[in-house]
Amino acid sequence: MLPEDDRFENLENKIAVLENRIEILEGKEPAKEQKDRYKETSKETSKETSEETTVEIATKGSRETSRESENIGFKIFGAVGFLFILLGLFYLYRYAVEQGWIGILERVVLGIILSLAFLVVAEIFRRKEYPQFSQLITGGGIALLYFTIYSTYHFREFRAALDMSLSVNSILLFLIMVFAAFLALRQNSLILTIFAFFLGYLSALLTGEEHQMMISTLILSAGLTVILWKNNWKIGIYPVIVSYLLYTLFFLQSNIVHPAYEIGSSIVYYAIGYLICFFILFTILSLILKDEGNNTQNAVITLINAFAAFIFGLSIVSDYWYPARGVFVILMSAVYLGLVYLADKRQHKMMFRVFFVLCITFLTIAVPVQLEKSWVAFAWAIEGVLLVHAGVRLDNWHLRRLGYIVLGLAALRSLFWDVHGLPFWERAISMVAVILALYGVQYLLSRAKLRDDEKNLSALFNIAGTFLLTISLAVEILDGNGLLAAFSQDVRHVILSVVWAVEAVVLIVVGFVTRSSSLRYLGILLFGITVMKILFVDLSFIETIYRTVVTILVGLIALGASFVYVKNKERIEGLLK
Repeated sequence: MLPEDDRFENLENKIAVLENRIEILEGKEPAKEQKDRYKETSKETSKETSEETTVEIATKGSRETSRESENIGFKIFGAVGFLFILLGLFYLYRYAVEQGWIGILERVVLGIILSLAFLVVAEIFRRKEYPQFSQLITGGGIALLYFTIYSTYHFREFRAALDMSLSVNSILLFLIMVFAAFLALRQNSLILTIFAFFLGYLSALLTGEEHQMMISTLILSAGLTVILWKNNWKIGIYPVIVSYLLYTLFFLQSNIVHPAYEIGSSIVYYAIGYLICFFILFTILSLILKDEGNNTQNAVITLINAFAAFIFGLSIVSDYWYPARGVFVILMSAVYLGLVYLADKRQHKMMFRVFFVLCITFLTIAVPVQLEKSWVAFAWAIEGVLLVHAGVRLDNWHLRRLGYIVLGLAALRSLFWDVHGLPFWERAISMVAVILALYGVQYLLSRAKLRDDEKNLSALFNIAGTFLLTISLAVEILDGNGLLAAFSQDVRHVILSVVWAVEAVVLIVVGFVTRSSSLRYLGILLFGITVMKILFVDLSFIETIYRTVVTILVGLIALGASFVYVKNKERIEGLLK
């Protein structure tokens, strides 16, 4: 409500408006002055009335302040006060125990009575329209009740005196969590909901039995999923993280991998079953949450869920069904392809992109998981070309970008792995496939309508393909165990210089014919590198006869190129126009 002075001022403004209307009716003021005065007074009155209404709406149903400074004061002083009261009661309880006034049973009963008293006081404050203060006391009461029941088993002397079993204790703790969740939903409190489910997950962790922990976690996560769906609270990431952390604990405690059990062991199928349940549950959660804006929460949930399921699933399949490891990853890719279709039907653009990226990612991962040696780069090269081709045909930048990434992986695999780790024929398969893929993508891009930031990619793929071709020629020619293993090292160096010179001339010619400046410059650069190699390597380390051969051959190639250029000068200049 507004202060008393403001209310009187508001009333005076309303009276002024009425007086203006009376004066207008009596014709005591000129028309224009009457109109302006009426508008000004009405505007001020409307503004203050609106402010009063806003304050009343903000504070309706609550006697607590809506001002931030007073809220901070409430939180700080309220929390500190409540904490000190609990601390004082703890010291009183400790003193009573030391004096022998109360036994173990009395301690438990006293804890339960005190926690229930807190809950009753909290309910009184809720009905008195102090919801935040009520939530603070409710949280303290639930925490005290939870700790009291927890102590009846997990403290040795309490367990012995009360003959408490783990199963009964776990059920009681779970019921406390359910009661806390009921109070949280009744008060529509996000804080109490988080606290209640924290207690629930803690109870699941303390059960001491793996299957009971997993079943409790699944029930909690499913319940929290429903609550988040109904209330649209922005805490969907937390149940995903906590659930997979508890699953990790189950996975390690049960010693699932390396392999600890025989194929067909029930624990392995339980591990798979729990994992599938988590995966389905959190996939549903990512689809049903209404995350306004950029849908970051949905995307993060999807990514955590996808890679957690992938890591655990692949670990199990690799240990027990090794030949099917690639099939598992392809199956995950197929699942996300189906989710792409579902997201498209729901017109969920952000999730459509996330699911599609995951589909392509798992398809790409399946290649090194299932295939070996040169076939990895070979398969990636084909996949990259197909993605770029589809992106060009559909005019989809995201598809093309995924294709670029996959082609980059193929080139890196071929250059840094296959070149050094594979014999001649397997290495050649990898290198030739990637080189053809790079030049093929350059051809596609040169004839496509591209975005402004893609216009230089055609030249970039020319450079990448030529670089890989040049390196592969050097590797194959100089390798003592390769195609030219029968020749001496000096002969192989001569052959490499000649081959590089021919390659340089071919690049220049093709650059003129296709009007590709990048190829022409690459040819000139490569010819310069060849000349430097002859001057500083061949003429320094190989025998005189081979020096003679290499200089004459490369010289003839250079003269031949010069003659062709002079003879076709006009045609070449026409091509450049």
